[in-house]
Amino acid sequence: AIFTGGGGVPFEADMEFGSDNFVKNPKSLRKRNGNDEFRPGAGTLSMERCFVEVLTRAGGPWSEGMESRAIPQAAITHVASKSKSSSSQHQQPARTLLYPGHEYTTDLLMRQFDQKNLPPDIGWNRTSPATFFEAASHYLVSAHRRALPPDQKLLTIPTPLDKERCVNPNYRMLRRRGERMGEALRLWYEYGARGTIETSKGADDVAAAAELERKRRRKSSGSVFATVYSTDLDSVVAALRSGKLAPSAAADELESLTGKLESRLVGRRPIPSTLPSHKNVYLGAVGLAMLGSGPSAVTVSDARIMGLAEPAERTDRISISRSRLIAALDGLGLLDQEDASPGLADIIRLLWKEARQDEDNDGRTKKLPECDTDGGTTENGDIESSSKTSDDDDDAIELGLLKLALFGVKLDTGPAKFCMPCGVGKNKKPRYDKGSWVERTKLRRTAGELVRHDPNTCLACRDVLATCPYSRREVCTPV
Repeated sequence: AIFTGGGGVPFEADMEFGSDNFVKNPKSLRKRNGNDEFRPGAGTLSMERCFVEVLTRAGGPWSEGMESRAIPQAAITHVASKSKSSSSQHQQPARTLLYPGHEYTTDLLMRQFDQKNLPPDIGWNRTSPATFFEAASHYLVSAHRRALPPDQKLLTIPTPLDKERCVNPNYRMLRRRGERMGEALRLWYEYGARGTIETSKGADDVAAAAELERKRRRKSSGSVFATVYSTDLDSVVAALRSGKLAPSAAADELESLTGKLESRLVGRRPIPSTLPSHKNVYLGAVGLAMLGSGPSAVTVSDARIMGLAEPAERTDRISISRSRLIAALDGLGLLDQEDASPGLADIIRLLWKEARQDEDNDGRTKKLPECDTDGGTTENGDIESSSKTSDDDDDAIELGLLKLALFGVKLDTGPAKFCMPCGVGKNKKPRYDKGSWVERTKLRRTAGELVRHDPNTCLACRDVLATCPYSRREVCTPV
């Protein structure tokens, strides 16, 4: 399922309906809401789960002490180098190499440059210039290696996992799901959370965060090419020639140039103090299932034979792991760049605590069924398995309870009208719990965004406006 620059639907995945493929059928997504069912074990969603599994395994407990442990032949990832002094998960992707089973790199990278093959959320107009040029650079290198004479062809693999997170559209999609999850969590904490989190930060914490940001911007991506804004490079060259910039300061400036391309040309963020649209609530529920639950089998018999989790009978019964969700967000780099307080990990822990209280009020049992639900823990002897990442009994909770706490979506407690798969994919009307924070706050629900773009300062636009007489700020005198 996992290749460099892309992926394929696993053979073990369930069949995907045409209405569930939002790239080919975007109109179907507009009708979805938080009460709609979806199948995380089918089609492209099952593929995303596999990519999350790689992230969690790269920084999971099995990776500790690899110097004295033999790596299984069936290992998906390989730790290239291990530092005994550092074990934080955000450093794992930099020393983890991905070994796909097939050499599809050039073709998969080329497909990305056709917008029709990408979901709208990760189209090139919504990504940073750094991401585009990294993918283009990786394609040029891989195409060069595969176009060599037959007796000189070179492999394009393995690929560092931190590079794969940038050039692979599946990881970019997961990162977008994580960003949307962060937006929903912070909105919930501001308006819906009953508890609070202490947010005292010492000077050491601030200094450590600043040092981490400097290291992130100076980090070498391992690319053959480096792309910068020409105006930034010209200013450094001019300052050096004039003697206004010392060599050490020039080195710092040059190191920071590539980091400037990480900012998107068009800034977008949700409108403050508004609820997400019904469609975004649905996408938020899907994001919880993708990032918080592991791969599952199609049937119960397959699960027992393959050592995977059993499929859930309905969407609300999917078991979501708190530790897996935090590990996935960390692996995607969404916890490293936080400048707000409290952090997402603390908000997630508070969400789990309050969702447990809703569980008690609803009368449901805290103990999950003994037979594993979708994404539950399975003891299969795999030392790499990340499905059990915490000894905390409260680590797993049902998706329906999280939807109730986070989005106010009413629990679907009625009996299933149809058996699977006929009961899946039927559009339902959005229903929200009358006692939830969503109904109490009376906030407006919208799909709008705040867009920030100034053509006069945008480096991609200002050269065009410079040739237009109407772009000048002087008052024109009519003739």
